[in-house]
Amino acid sequence: MPKSMLIVYETINKFGRMSEYWKNYIEFYEEYWGGPTSPYGVWFGNEYSDFRNKLSKFLNVEWDEVQDCLFMKGGDGNYLISPLRSFKNTYILDSDNYIPLQWFILFDDKERKFFYTHLGFGRIHYGTDLKESLRRIDEADGIIDDFAARHGEGESPPALLMKLKKIQSDLFVLRAWLSEFDTSSYVVLDYGEICSFISPYTLNMDHSSKDAWDILDNLKKENIEESQRILNSLLQKWESAKQKILTDVLKNDVQ
Repeated sequence: MPKSMLIVYETINKFGRMSEYWKNYIEFYEEYWGGPTSPYGVWFGNEYSDFRNKLSKFLNVEWDEVQDCLFMKGGDGNYLISPLRSFKNTYILDSDNYIPLQWFILFDDKERKFFYTHLGFGRIHYGTDLKESLRRIDEADGIIDDFAARHGEGESPPALLMKLKKIQSDLFVLRAWLSEFDTSSYVVLDYGEICSFISPYTLNMDHSSKDAWDILDNLKKENIEESQRILNSLLQKWESAKQKILTDVLKNDVQ
């Protein structure tokens, strides 16, 4: 199934004795491919097996014991990595066929990047400091709490309050996960394979993080009807995308 991903990158010096391994991994990878890892990478022919054979020799590790990671260079020039296999905690959350609304709350619209891959697909990702993402979770949690305290179940639309409480619960789980990592980490929301099922034009027009914060901002201003309208629209948009992806996947499986 097509997946979106929420990825945490920690600074390389936070990995203790594994730091040297990751430095060697990155050195080889960049020399071999001429750049950092990417969730958008596509392997052709024997590229993958050739790369793995040479990598295992370089690291002096058996082919099936090589540990892999995604990595990026931070603004200070130091590397951050996201291990693809970890005994500590998973560094990547994924979601089939859609993007959970709570993920968008971690980011600001200014942190959104839209671009095209070499295959012509549109792509979107957001990126921010982990500390900032935690601050936004706390802010959103406080806004929902304040709204519930002001209105209660008897005064605000029951459906709206129920949806807000679900978002708040999901944010609580997300905060617990993010709190496992060092606060110097970096968080990326990657639309991933889902982008292959949505037209580049539609993707370019998508500003779901802004929509999520417009919902919360309108709650603060007591614009309840507008908040409810944006929330319903955002949920419907991603539900429609999910159904389209499922239909397209089913067609491809049948063919």
